[in-house]
Amino acid sequence: MEGGAINQVLYSFGLIITAGYAWRFFNPGGLDRHRLRHALSAAVLYVFLPALAFGLMATAQFDRSFLVVPLTAAIVIVASMAAGLAVYTLLPWFRDIPRPARGVLLLAAAFGNVLFLGLPVITGMLGSERAYVAVLYDLFASTPLLLTLGVFVAARYGSGKTESFASSIKRVFMLPPLWGAAAGIMVHLTGMTVPHAVTDAAGLMGKAVIPVMIFTVGLALDFPDVKRLPGALPALFIKLLFSPIAAWWIGSRLGLQAETLKAVAIEGAMPMMVISLVIADEFGLDVPLAAMCITASTVALFFTMPVMMRALF
Repeated sequence: MEGGAINQVLYSFGLIITAGYAWRFFNPGGLDRHRLRHALSAAVLYVFLPALAFGLMATAQFDRSFLVVPLTAAIVIVASMAAGLAVYTLLPWFRDIPRPARGVLLLAAAFGNVLFLGLPVITGMLGSERAYVAVLYDLFASTPLLLTLGVFVAARYGSGKTESFASSIKRVFMLPPLWGAAAGIMVHLTGMTVPHAVTDAAGLMGKAVIPVMIFTVGLALDFPDVKRLPGALPALFIKLLFSPIAAWWIGSRLGLQAETLKAVAIEGAMPMMVISLVIADEFGLDVPLAAMCITASTVALFFTMPVMMRALF
């Protein structure tokens, strides 16, 4: 995809994100942004995303990428976490960062907004044919690792609250989109005939997901004190530059090609995952720093994404 087309897609998404951000100044209908974001996120998580995941998995052409994409994602996330740990543990400039802030920075380095923002970006840049990559990357790698490895890191660096491994695994299997994806895969593998009304409804609901998810990103953004940005720059560098390069290199070594490889690199380039803010709040991490990292990395994406795509492809 040409650089101008990439910029056009990102600018369009930027306008929707800006509309979401502007909501807080007007509160139409008496709804503040937090209530609206919660309602929209719940609708997406429990209704629209499962339908989208079902439709994508039921109609996708199965090949080795269904194994390679989650494997690549898992390696990239763990490698990014390790890089962040090395930076914030070994370099003397960052050793004095408090533990709650360090925990946030490790999450920022590793976990990207691969579904709520990655799916729309892939669809806009590469078409709906590669949307399944975002589902595989998130539901079979990123979110499970966030709810296991990410929760472990948050508990270690946060308030001391702990969560059992069994509880974390239960959270993963309770995700509605995962069930939608599993149902779609089952339908595909068994050759079951799905009524056209069902597939048409799933397609319509899937189309609604894209703008709503981008809009909720804007609702979640905050601009707290930017004086804390220098300490977060290594984590953001890892997330926005190291991760997509790692995704491209690992994916290509594992046999991904062409548009699928581009989609995996796009996923690697995504800014900090918005749900990390919930994890930070639950485990006593530095929530204002998490909000700042989400905002800064999302804004920076509009500059780093075109550069990365031109450099890699």
